[in-house]
Amino acid sequence: MTSGMDKTLVPNLERIFRCHIHGVKPQRKVWLAKSDRGLWIVKGYSQREKAEWVTRLSVMLHEKGFYHTVQYLGNAEGEKVFPIAGRYYTVMKAIIAREANNASLYDVKRSAATLARFHQAAKGFPAVFTLAGYKPPLLEKWEGRLEEFNRIVSKIARRGPQNRLEQIVLGLAEQVRNDAEQALESSYKMPLAAEMQQAAIRGTLAHHDVASHNFLITKAGSCYLIDLDTVGSDMQLTDLVQFFGRMLLMQGYSLYAFYEAIDAYNKIKPLRETQIWMIHQLLRYPDNILREVTGMYAKRPGYRARNVQQLLLLERRYQEERERFLAAEGQILQRTPWGAYHFVG
Repeated sequence: MTSGMDKTLVPNLERIFRCHIHGVKPQRKVWLAKSDRGLWIVKGYSQREKAEWVTRLSVMLHEKGFYHTVQYLGNAEGEKVFPIAGRYYTVMKAIIAREANNASLYDVKRSAATLARFHQAAKGFPAVFTLAGYKPPLLEKWEGRLEEFNRIVSKIARRGPQNRLEQIVLGLAEQVRNDAEQALESSYKMPLAAEMQQAAIRGTLAHHDVASHNFLITKAGSCYLIDLDTVGSDMQLTDLVQFFGRMLLMQGYSLYAFYEAIDAYNKIKPLRETQIWMIHQLLRYPDNILREVTGMYAKRPGYRARNVQQLLLLERRYQEERERFLAAEGQILQRTPWGAYHFVG
């Protein structure tokens, strides 16, 4: 029996699916199960509502034409959520593929195209927010991260840096705070309220975790977007800002990489020029640094000191390239390699 797994899970799944499971091993936050019916991904939830949401969402996305995502298996009665030992389990078909690599422009373009297809399908859902006085979740999250970062920096400064990582954090702190404050101030002058209004009218969903490990690329080149747990009502611009922020670091803040990724997305789901401009402007917020530092000090899963230090050093290495990219606003709006595409809603 694999450590940390309820001992009744395997026999219960064998009973539910009338199969034999040869072995189970942990993989990130899920279990990879080898059964006589193929490879499965088994995931447990503490709340039934969450498990039911992701299984319904997968079906609805498939019905709307987005097939490159997870597919849940049902029992003979068609049920897809299984209560076992106080938790609620789902079973997915394993996707035989590798994780995307943001250092590869090929992978970036495949991921951008898949994100566009997801965004096409992820509309027509009831909005769960009201528009009056509503602040976009993206800005609320960013403000919270900046406040948390400031507390961390103040604590390090009071007691002095205890290691190389904290020395790097202190060295970057002033620039990070200035960039974040300016980006937030500028964001309130952007037409984000109109984006939120359109999101409510169209009932759009955003993925909210478009990290490279959530894009899987098969040997044949097909790209899948997985992990629907974070999907919720929002403006889809949120995903694009997150996606570009992550991939541009690994691409050395290359303007060409930005063009190519926009082009790959735009061929499937065209963006307005105003939206492209807003994406570029919102990338001024230093989210990579703030996310990693606050995640590590809060001891959130997946944040390790060594990885955070590597990311901070990479951001510092590409500081000049980042500044040139952010200064290229006019070039981005004047030079349109996506050229003949019409910018529509």
